[in-house]
Amino acid sequence: MKLFGHPASTCTRKVLFTLHETNTPYELELVDFAKGEHKAPAHLARQPFGQLPALDDDGFALYESRAMARYLDGKAGFKLSSQDLTTRAVMEQFISIETSDFTPNAMKFIYHHIFGRPQTPEVLEAAGKMLDTCYGVIDKQVATRTYLTGDHLSIADISFAPYIEYMAGTPAKDILAAHKHAQAWWTRVSERPAWLKTVGRA
Repeated sequence: MKLFGHPASTCTRKVLFTLHETNTPYELELVDFAKGEHKAPAHLARQPFGQLPALDDDGFALYESRAMARYLDGKAGFKLSSQDLTTRAVMEQFISIETSDFTPNAMKFIYHHIFGRPQTPEVLEAAGKMLDTCYGVIDKQVATRTYLTGDHLSIADISFAPYIEYMAGTPAKDILAAHKHAQAWWTRVSERPAWLKTVGRA
């Protein structure tokens, strides 16, 4: 199995986290987005939108990180999801929250403070308010649970991780800190050996 991506890429990190949690052997082929390699013909043949990452599993080609996470989880025997209908529905609900409500706003802070792509104060203010709403929802969910769907890490938790990690280097970290249960949840996620390996701290 070969993953075409970059370890600093948020979406590549989602897939790496999944690979490490499922103990799936893989080979990482570096695609340097700083050099524009993600827009080169070779990568566009794998990922037509010129984004990271792309996956090749013995000839089966796949792109889009959340689809990859679901695929890898299935191959590993559904270690990161439940076959219980209601538990799985909650997982999908939080993946949808991450995709639609959380990540677009998290990226405003990441663009501005990490990647040097300035955002207006108005944009950051609006993004901060939505992040506060999202963290409020998470806070309520994990007040009596270890992870978003219960006692076990799921793809939902994995989906949030790369963005919260980067926001720790921005003022948005204070928004998370205001929600004690969400902060405790993130501490649990970020201390997992698979995540430490993903971000190069293990």
